Amino acid sequence: MPVPKVTTTAVVAQETLDSDDYTGQTEASEMVDIRARVFGYLKSIEFKDGDFVTGPVLGPNGEVEKEGQILFTVEPDEYEAIHNQSLARIDLNQANLTLAKAKLARNAALLKSSAVSREEYEESVAAVASTEATITAARADASRTAVDLKHTVIRAPISGRIDRAMVSKGSLLTGGQTNGTLLTKIVNENPMYVYFDVDERSLLRYMRMRAATRESAPGSLRDLDIRVYLQLADETDYKHEGTLDFISTTVNRTTGTARLRGVFKNEDRSLAGGLFVRLRIPVSKPYEALLIPEAALATDQSVKYVYVVGPDGTTRRQTVELGGTRGEMRIVTAGLKAGEHVIVKGLQRVKPGQKVDAELIAATSLH
Repeated sequence: MPVPKVTTTAVVAQETLDSDDYTGQTEASEMVDIRARVFGYLKSIEFKDGDFVTGPVLGPNGEVEKEGQILFTVEPDEYEAIHNQSLARIDLNQANLTLAKAKLARNAALLKSSAVSREEYEESVAAVASTEATITAARADASRTAVDLKHTVIRAPISGRIDRAMVSKGSLLTGGQTNGTLLTKIVNENPMYVYFDVDERSLLRYMRMRAATRESAPGSLRDLDIRVYLQLADETDYKHEGTLDFISTTVNRTTGTARLRGVFKNEDRSLAGGLFVRLRIPVSKPYEALLIPEAALATDQSVKYVYVVGPDGTTRRQTVELGGTRGEMRIVTAGLKAGEHVIVKGLQRVKPGQKVDAELIAATSLH
């Protein structure tokens, strides 16, 4: 019988760590619906669909140093007229107040010589108080009309990527606090949130980690700096790094799971809201593990085994115990030693104790 040719690779000793894997979904850290606050015809649209827009710039004490970018304008003519009317009403009542105060001063002087009655004097006092109250009401009304006029210019409340304009120039907008016309949406994708569900055992482990530092971080995952790594659908490794910062206060009674949130920097805009992603959370300290390619594994019912090629080219069947996966590699917890050669191609032509013609290649050459 000819000596079968096989391909082998060495068992690799490599530093690794254990981790929990989950599936999650991305969600923007901020999302705002832009709605019309006043009635009127849309005068202009000041952005292009999909632009990055800037929100207000805040000072050290939270004061607005610079207004957000203008997005839409509503025809302001009617609101300017109403506001000017409110301002004119203030001026009118200021003039009435001046007259009422002059009349009060004159009646006060005449009252001393009994030239006017006490009743006329008290009417003068009441007229001054009434006019002052009217001015206060007029100023309040002017403040309201100023707000309406201000809302004819619609600015970005946050920085982020803007959706398409959902109305056209010239459209009649309905104003209001809750039922105003929806104009567009803005999402802030930096940082990006990822929500995912964990089972009870994992939840308890994370809670114990949180309890261990309760004196310095009472009940907060954010201060523990637990790392979480993200993999997109078209990626082969977990190259996006973030941290856990939130855990739900209760466990879902139906599923027995709790919701966690990871936060990821997204300065390059590689993450978008609504994506399904893979997440990995390290749960052990680094340790040295033995790894072999998945192609080296064979199964006999429920038993996993490999063929090991000795220095003299003789094969032996070796039962192995397996751990987790690391890409295309598999951790071996028992049955092999570092440096041993296992067959990765030609398994179907091999029997235990048989001589083989083995070609040794690196595990990375298999992909």
